[in-house]
Order: sequence, then C-alpha cells, then structure tokens
Amino acid sequence: MTFQTDIDAPLLDVRALRTEFGTDSGTVTAVDGVSFAVHAGERVAIVGESGSGKSAMAMSILRLLAYPGRVTGGAVLLNGRDLSALSERQLSAVRGRLVGTVFQDPMSSLDPVMRISKQMIPPIMRALGLSREVARAEAILWLDKVGIPDAEKRLDAFPFEMSGGMRQRVMIAMALSCRPRLLIADEPTTALDVTIQAQIVEVMKKLTAETGTAMMFITHDLGLVARFADKVAVMYAGRIVEFGPVREIFRTPSHPYTQSLLSTIPSAKALRHQRLAQIPGMPPDMKTPPQGCAFRERCAAAIPRCAQQPPELSPRGAGHVAACWQPEGLTGIVRPECEARVRPGSNRALRDRTMVEINRLTKHFSSPRLLSRKPVPVVKAVNGVTLRVQQGETLGIVGESGCGKSTVARLLLGLEKPTSGEIFTDGLAQMVFQDPSASFNPKMRISAIIEEPLVVKRWGDRAARAARVRHLIAQVGLEEAHLNRYPSQLSGGQRQRVAVARALALDPSVMVADEPTSALDVSVRAQIINLLVDLKEDLGIAFVFISHDLLTVRYIADRIAVMYLGEVVEYGPADEVFDRPAHPYTKALIETVPLPDPVTEATRAPKLLQGELPSPLNLPKGCAFASRCPIVTDRCRAEKPVLRHPMKTREAACHYPHAI
Repeated sequence: MTFQTDIDAPLLDVRALRTEFGTDSGTVTAVDGVSFAVHAGERVAIVGESGSGKSAMAMSILRLLAYPGRVTGGAVLLNGRDLSALSERQLSAVRGRLVGTVFQDPMSSLDPVMRISKQMIPPIMRALGLSREVARAEAILWLDKVGIPDAEKRLDAFPFEMSGGMRQRVMIAMALSCRPRLLIADEPTTALDVTIQAQIVEVMKKLTAETGTAMMFITHDLGLVARFADKVAVMYAGRIVEFGPVREIFRTPSHPYTQSLLSTIPSAKALRHQRLAQIPGMPPDMKTPPQGCAFRERCAAAIPRCAQQPPELSPRGAGHVAACWQPEGLTGIVRPECEARVRPGSNRALRDRTMVEINRLTKHFSSPRLLSRKPVPVVKAVNGVTLRVQQGETLGIVGESGCGKSTVARLLLGLEKPTSGEIFTDGLAQMVFQDPSASFNPKMRISAIIEEPLVVKRWGDRAARAARVRHLIAQVGLEEAHLNRYPSQLSGGQRQRVAVARALALDPSVMVADEPTSALDVSVRAQIINLLVDLKEDLGIAFVFISHDLLTVRYIADRIAVMYLGEVVEYGPADEVFDRPAHPYTKALIETVPLPDPVTEATRAPKLLQGELPSPLNLPKGCAFASRCPIVTDRCRAEKPVLRHPMKTREAACHYPHAI
C-alpha cells in the first residue's frame, strides 16, 4: 500500500519492500513488506525500537546492505525510476548526487587516513561541476553551516583529530554539500549537542523549503520528530504499524505501540518523582515471526483476533493509517505505569563518602612540527576543572562537542595522562563508551565481550562467569540468544546495552558513562536509565554521566556541571541549574531542547546561538563565551570570569549571573 498526498507522483515510492538476513540459526526478516511514499520537499521521520527494521529499510533503498543482508522483494522508485533494476554502476551515479546519506556511525563512512578535504571536495566537484578552488570554498561554507569551528583549518584535518560530534557534523555537511534530491539520514543528530542539533535542523528545514529536497530520517528522539517532521512512520517487527501527519500521530495515536512509545517520554512534573515508564516485554525474534500481530504479547489492548491474523493498515483519519484490529479511533488504553522513583532501601546515608575528587585538572594537546621553528599549537581540552562526586550520587556533565567532557572521562579512567592537576577515586571505576562498536572486538561473540573483564581479573571459574554473563545480559534487557551473536549482528541500541552489561561485570564503585543512551530508542532508554538509577540507589555506585540529552541528564543527575571550551562555567544541583540558570550558555542549552509536542514546536521560535565559536587553539583573553553571549559587555571581552557563588548552592563563571 502506498500513501500519497495531494501530489500524485512522489519523489520516492517504496512498494512492498522485503529484506532478509541469512544467519547460522535461520533467516531474519528485517523488513516485511514495507510501503510508503515521500514527496518533494517533505520530511518523513521513521521511528521505532532498535531492531524494528528502520536502518535495514533505509539501507535497502540504495542497496547498501552489508552481507548477509539482501533485498528479496518489492520495488523502490525514485522519480518513477526503479532503483532495484539498476546495476551497481548505475546506482553509484544515484548515490551522493541524487540521494545523499548520513549514517549513524561516522567512522564507518569516513576514511581515517584521509583528510576531510580529500573526502569532501572531489564529490562536490563531480556533482556540481565546480573547479577545485570553488569546490573547496563550498566545502568550507557547509562545514561552517553545521557549526564546525575554524572550518577552513578543520577541512584539512583527519577524522581521528575530531570528536564524535564533530565527525557527525562533517558527515552531514558532506551529504548536504552535493545538494541531493533526497536525503536519507540514519540518526543524523545522535552525537550532537542540542545547540548544534537546533542549528542543523534549521539548515535542513531551509534546504527543503528552498530546493525541494525531500528527507527521510531515522531517529529515536521524539522531540526532534515533533520539531522537524511533516509525517511519521512507526515501525515494529519489520512493518509499518502507523503512518500519518506528525500532529495527528502525536495528538491521537491509533496503534497501541505508538501510544506506548509516547508514554515513555517523561513529563516535566514527573522528572524528579517517578521512574520512567517502560514498555513490558521484548520485541519478537524475527527468525521465527509470531502469528498474528507482532505486538500482541506486549499489548494491553490485545484481543483473540490479534493472535490469528496480522492486521493490515487501515484509515484512521486524513492521511493517517494504522495496523490494529481495535476499533477506529482507539486511544489512551496503553499507559505503562510509573513506579515511585525513590524506593525503600535506598542507601542515601552513603552520600557523605567522596568517590571522585578532581582538583584543578588540565589536559593540553599539542602536535609537534618537524623541521619548523613556528610555535607548537596547543589545544587546551581541559583547563582547570575541579569536581566532586559522592557515593550514590550522579554528576551530569553537559556541553557542546569539543568542550572537554569526554576528555575528563578519559582522564578519570586513566586512559589519558593529565597535564596537571589531581584525580582521586575510591574503588574500581568502569566506563561505558560513546561508541560501543569502537570498544568491541568485532570477532568476539557477545558472551566473550561481556566475560572479558571477568577473565582479565580472574573472577570465578568458567561456570560462575557464564552465570554472571547470563545475569548481566538479562539485567540490560536482552535475551540469552544475543550472547551467541557478534557485534555486527546487533542494532546500535543493542550494542550499547551490551556495553553497559560489560561495565557492570566487576561491580564497580564508580561508573563513567559517556553518552550511554545516545543510540537507544526511547523505550529502551527508559529501561537503561531506570537500571542506572536502581544501581545508584541500591548499591551506592557513583556515576559521572556525560550526555547531550539534557532531559535525560535532568532526570538522572543529582548535580550538573556545564562545560564550555575546557572549563566548567556552571555547577550545582540539577533542578536549580535547569529552573534558574546562572550562566547564559546554560540558558541557551536549555532553550534549544526540542519538546515532544508538534503544536508547541510549530509556534516556538528557534533560539539559535549566534556568533562564532572560538578556536580551542586560540582562546580569547576574556570570557570564552563572549563572542556568542547575548548580554556581553566590554568587561566580558577583557576580563576572564572565574567560578564563584552567585547563589548559596551554585557556582557560575559569569560577571552578570543575576542578569540571566
């Protein structure tokens, strides 16, 4: 079935697409007869839990599936041309020029030994017919548009010299620079902070309005969907279970699964008082798809007919369809209950014990120049940071990519040696990395990956380790069947859950989590966050939680440190920082958070940070935020503010904290 708007000829028309993956234990049907259409200038979001088939469907459109995946049925029409009938050479002319792609993991697409210029300029020259000089200027323009500081210098950098968020911005700039007719983006803003995300969303919205470029993007961020999308396709177990206009889907969701997804978004008043709602159970194993509706085992509204026959998409309103046997207009029956967040037995008496102490920490990076007398450029990644974390407490660290958050984490774990300063930890510290793929051995099964720290520390015998691994995999919401798979056979969210399980293996007293939920869909994110809260309350584990997701940080953190260009600019209790920010940068971060309400987002003027982001190679004399601050004065440009106490429980590095 194809869904159309008033324009009869869609730019992209996907018809009954079917994709399968052959494995040793059977065939996995990742995409099961998916049909939808995207028109010129339209923005369609694809949402659903990890493993629902979103990425497999997107990669099937351009036949970019990795072995053993293959398209086994259906057709994909681009401007009426059947892409499934094209040769690989013909498809190469379509990819990049007519259809741009942004992948979830930028390092899987960027060549680590080639400068960005060599990966970006030649495609622009071929696609737009420009000279090398003009193409270079075009590349610099797009890097600047997506928020890369010192775009001209960064163009000649290598990917490994950039943070994860900056690499993702480079990927987006590369995809947009060839001005494609269709952009397929798989989690395009996962690694980006809210300020850069807001900037890129506005760039992409402007592109669709000016050029008619259509966009199909896969995301777990329902707030971003509300801000950006025209239509939404909800996928579950390889099928689209609901499709329609974004306002209609958010206002009156007709499928119980869609209702459940929206219910997992925490309300503002519930943030500090309740655990996040969770969808019970797990998605089905697509090697043996269930009869009837695939969601019935998790659905509170299931009826006997659901077990007999899978429902087909049927109209629920203007342009709105859903695959459910329940009567038309069904809403409000699937509301996962929220338990009280603070449970009996929470060990808050342990809060007096300091588990992490960081004093005047600095880390400077330099690149020596051979056969040159010029001064060696120094990047002050961390510049005088002082922090404390108590037992059973979570410290959230937020800030834009490149502000030094991850460097602080690596210094805390001993993965980097500080230039100066002191770090003290009480007990064992473990880490959950931002990119699980980069921290896994791709040739090891999941069971061996989780067991590895136990083997290294000679923990227990083989039987005890196997039992521990089974306990850990269940604790993070996966099944024992996943233990026999390799990382490449898991979705991004599933790999991140494995990373959490491995970090928990040795019962650490301190856990450093660097973007641990960035790759997770909202329902699984709720499970992991509730798990981390339980560990903190029951075991007294101290957390250092680094994230771009400010709503998650507000929920999980007791205190928050806001970092900007290597320094802490605000530090205090989470609620106070969010409700009454004392630094203009903190206020800017909070104001750019997308809200999961299309009506609110449609009337909400974007508050983008203006001005140039200073280069970490050449920090200004005064306040580093002065070039982007709405209340800047001459004093700010000339005199560097230091952390002080404008309020009893809070510190802020601003000359005018009461003017915020």
